Amino acid sequence: MKAALFEHRGKPVAIRDVPTPHPREHEVLVRVVAAGVNPVDWKMRERSERRLPFVLGQDFAGVVVATGERVQRYDVGERVFGVARDHGAYAEFTLVPEDDPRQPIAKIPDDVGDADAAALPTAGLTALASIAALGVKSGSRLLVVGATGGVGGLAVQIARDRGAQVAGVGRSDHQPFAQELGVERYVAYDRTDVASAVKSAFPDGIDAVLDLVDGPDEIWRMSEVLKRGGSLVSTIGAADERWFAERGIAAKNLVMNETPQSSHAGLRQLVELVEQGRIRVRIVAEHPLSEAERALEQSKAGTLTGKLVLTM
Repeated sequence: MKAALFEHRGKPVAIRDVPTPHPREHEVLVRVVAAGVNPVDWKMRERSERRLPFVLGQDFAGVVVATGERVQRYDVGERVFGVARDHGAYAEFTLVPEDDPRQPIAKIPDDVGDADAAALPTAGLTALASIAALGVKSGSRLLVVGATGGVGGLAVQIARDRGAQVAGVGRSDHQPFAQELGVERYVAYDRTDVASAVKSAFPDGIDAVLDLVDGPDEIWRMSEVLKRGGSLVSTIGAADERWFAERGIAAKNLVMNETPQSSHAGLRQLVELVEQGRIRVRIVAEHPLSEAERALEQSKAGTLTGKLVLTM
């Protein structure tokens, strides 16, 4: 099978022929139809301590072609999607456990496309877990910093579906897309000071902040817009939880695969939201596997309004 291998640090990925894996007793072999591209993929290429070489990518959608002798939940021919964290997804085939919270999988409904399903797992589960951790509900005032990216766009829609009032931060040229998602108040970070603009729009304070962008040197300013008793989630480990707690704010550095949402049930919840038209996945481009390096560089640029997908 062909796969996008990371072989040498500091070098581009290479498309190689590698052996097709065989499932062990609790594993499922999937013919990959589409693979989602996430920032974690290029970060893995640049920062990972994993032994080389390895197959990049983790989000996939495809068809079951073989199962281990003890697999009970999936049959050959069924469409599935999920996270292939260990084996990798930028390949013609991937191998996943039948039931592993680190690498959840689920069936794809007939009326959900492969590209949409492949774009969902990491971004969608991160969004779902973040909204749950923040306690967002009807009437909540939520600020999403990075509202037009893969995670941010889904988080905005999930929060809106729950009846929250959503403000978003992003580039000025992304405002139309943010409004399509349901952002009611948009702050362009390249035109104004974010904290000042949010304080002006919400003088009584924001209930919750999902910050997908700011590092440790910037995220402390979210304390200026959050009301006492509010909550903050960082998905990049930037929040000093003790520092925020001293200011009456519950901060959390969220690791998606350590949350309850990283599960078969979490994937089912996501795909049902898509199936029911309550959220939608925005695919900005589809590339063949041979253009994996190009897709990684596009993702790394951080200017996309939606998701990239590789097709096999």
